[in-house]
Amino acid sequence: MPEYPLLIFPDPTRSERERRRMFPGKPRLPDQVKQAGRLEMQFPVLQQVMEKQRLALQDNPLGLQPELALVLETIGSIENFINAVRRIKGLEWLGEFELDDIAPQYGFEDEHDPQKLLKGQLFLVMTNQRAFQELQSLFNRWQQDPDTKFPYGLAPWKHAFAHLYAIRPWDAQDRIRETGILEDWQFRVEHEQEMVPFETELWFRGDQARRQQAESHLRSIIEALGGEVIQQCAISEIAYHGILGRIPLDQVSQVLAQDDVRLLQCEDIMHLRPVGQCAIHIPEDLTDTVSLAEDRQSELPEGAPIVALFDGLPLTGHRLLNGRLIVDDPDGFEDNYQARERVHGTAMASLICHGDLDGGGEPSLRPVYVRPIMQPRPGFDGRFLEAIPEGILPIDLVHRAVRRLYEYEGTEPPVAPSVRVINLSVCDRSRPFDLGMSSWARLLDWLSWKYNVLFVVSAGNHLHDIELSAPRADFSNLDAEDREKAVVEAIAADTRHRRLLAPAETLNGLTVASTHADASSPALSSTLIDPYAHTGLPSTISAHGPGYRRAIKPDIYLPGGRQFLIEKLGNTHPHAILQVAPFNRPPGQRVATPGAPGELNRTWHTRGTSNAAALASRWAMSLFDTIERLRVQSEASLPTDYDVVLLKTLLVHGADWAEAGALYESILRNTQNSRIFTDYVGRFLGYGSADVAKVLACTDQRVTVLGAGQLTNDESQEYRFPLPPSLSAVTNRRRLAITLAWLTPVNSTNQKYRIAQLWFDPKNNLAPNRKCADFRAAQRGTVQHEVLVGDQAVDFQDGDAIVIKVNCRADAGDIPGPIQYGLAVTLEVAEGVDIPVYQEVRDRLRVRVPVRGTSPT
Repeated sequence: MPEYPLLIFPDPTRSERERRRMFPGKPRLPDQVKQAGRLEMQFPVLQQVMEKQRLALQDNPLGLQPELALVLETIGSIENFINAVRRIKGLEWLGEFELDDIAPQYGFEDEHDPQKLLKGQLFLVMTNQRAFQELQSLFNRWQQDPDTKFPYGLAPWKHAFAHLYAIRPWDAQDRIRETGILEDWQFRVEHEQEMVPFETELWFRGDQARRQQAESHLRSIIEALGGEVIQQCAISEIAYHGILGRIPLDQVSQVLAQDDVRLLQCEDIMHLRPVGQCAIHIPEDLTDTVSLAEDRQSELPEGAPIVALFDGLPLTGHRLLNGRLIVDDPDGFEDNYQARERVHGTAMASLICHGDLDGGGEPSLRPVYVRPIMQPRPGFDGRFLEAIPEGILPIDLVHRAVRRLYEYEGTEPPVAPSVRVINLSVCDRSRPFDLGMSSWARLLDWLSWKYNVLFVVSAGNHLHDIELSAPRADFSNLDAEDREKAVVEAIAADTRHRRLLAPAETLNGLTVASTHADASSPALSSTLIDPYAHTGLPSTISAHGPGYRRAIKPDIYLPGGRQFLIEKLGNTHPHAILQVAPFNRPPGQRVATPGAPGELNRTWHTRGTSNAAALASRWAMSLFDTIERLRVQSEASLPTDYDVVLLKTLLVHGADWAEAGALYESILRNTQNSRIFTDYVGRFLGYGSADVAKVLACTDQRVTVLGAGQLTNDESQEYRFPLPPSLSAVTNRRRLAITLAWLTPVNSTNQKYRIAQLWFDPKNNLAPNRKCADFRAAQRGTVQHEVLVGDQAVDFQDGDAIVIKVNCRADAGDIPGPIQYGLAVTLEVAEGVDIPVYQEVRDRLRVRVPVRGTSPT
């Protein structure tokens, strides 16, 4: 036990939930006559599409009736619209999303700034012919008299017509937009792949019979094209219905030439996507590998695993991994793995067990459960890949893998119910985060809530070129700081192409990005370029946020290796272009790797967000052991049910923008973004670099207190953090960090998505000034992390406290049960300042703080 262990709050007191007053801006609406006249012209177009569907289905053997997926885009929000949709027989609610940056036109504009971009909603509704006619009838009534009374429950439709920006069918372009399917198919055609695979995500229909009809209809189209359905998966809890299929090469060519578009025009399809995009190249050149210089003898782990690794198959016999892994391979992926192909899983397992080998960390004392979800396959360029097999839906594979941990399979018991954290350092490069949650992220969020487990997910890597604003001829004259400034500006300008890769937008999971940091000592090079003058900045290859509904994402940054660059050669580009330098020697993080046949002691250096996520999982094991020790030696209650939310809380608790915040502000802040800069820069910095080591123990001048509880709708609990009397009326700078984390059930068809919102108000006079993340963005996810500082003299009495009220309210539906949360509060002054913060807080926690003052506020 450390000399200064973490402390635990006494049980919180019940309190009245804080009431939040929302004042959303109201858009100026167009004149009703003009609005009705504009919309009137769109209904005949929809009727023509419906008629085309009727003709296409008139001889179908399944007895399908024509349906149309409608897109309704509104300016502003429409309250209770889902209920109004469901009151029209034949209309089926499919989903909704928030819209940002809508151009002001058609008479819609902000009431204060006519040029300001607007916000709205996108509603997705399936309609049959009868329901469409009723919808048109309602519109005609509103057009003739906007004050007419609609039947009971349908009044929101009047509001919708007034706010309707566009109404149109979900078409072929929507099904393939930003999926990369056409580019993938073109690539496969060029390489003459005989059967071309694809994944379709169908509209999830609430009625099982209708789902079966949709599947049968799509199957008939695929078989008519000479193809076959390989697999299907439906998970109602996340509104997912996926089908994996493949069609012959000649049919793909006809689709690309638009000679046969039956597949693209199938109304049951929401998205059509490529498969095999969760893939990592296997390096063939082993010249960068080096052997272990020392005999790393250490105690083998024991006990039950806390961390699970879903990845490629590791080289279990490697000297660094032998005896440290529990491999569970029910799908038999090992049969297709050669030793030299076990690269990515070996690297991740090495980082979880040992950390960066150049850092000299101690090996973990717990085994790691490993479930292979990738296997090698040849790429079209002749290089081998580790990838999720093209014949398996990733959603189904991960779902089965998680369920196997915690549930019986027939008579076989759960294989690893002790697992609290699942490491997923695998992303889908064809699914950058766009408007809604990916099916993969929805799956993780649901499984996280169902099984009380934390997914640690890598943000994703973007390896494409960085084009600077500096002319090519001037690049060599830039000093280190000017080069750093040019790189930060270029990456910020290219943020659309550097978004999170699925499932990194997960709401319940912890998304980890990488900093430009490692413990290696690279040799000097005349060709390699260090892009940064400062250490610890976000890696040039790390994906950016924000997350869903502009939540803070990535959550935290951890070292992922320094990624050096090279300048692109040639004279055809006017501006300097930097490219990723592909090698496995320093800099980077040193990890175990396969070597030549029979070699089980080779290592090399790698970089990326996968590494950072693996380090987060390694830290989770250390934090778990810390919690276990506290549980044994503390008099306060800390039930094991709260392990996961406490791990999530503590992984984030040490995060801070540090020097990166000031640097990014000096480079990126301007008159256009100054009012929202903290929110804007959060997409690049998240909550900051996490100093997890700092969270493991306290010092004389730093104290961390943990709390845990559970709440349901409209409840709140108060924690009293006792103020150290020695801080009264002094001007020493102090820092206060408060972190709240929880897991929420989700509603996949509601744009709010998150069912349970928890929050606290960090206002206090001792450290009143917010640092780091925007306070609004910090309350959009499932982690609220606030960093506050102050140096003004504040007079308070012994017994005063900072009161932290944790509130809960329903957000996207009824809360099905108590929401467990973790809370961590740290107060510190500079090391060496003669103020015994730890002792004074500890002593006052032992004697229950009297309910007298709140905080010095």
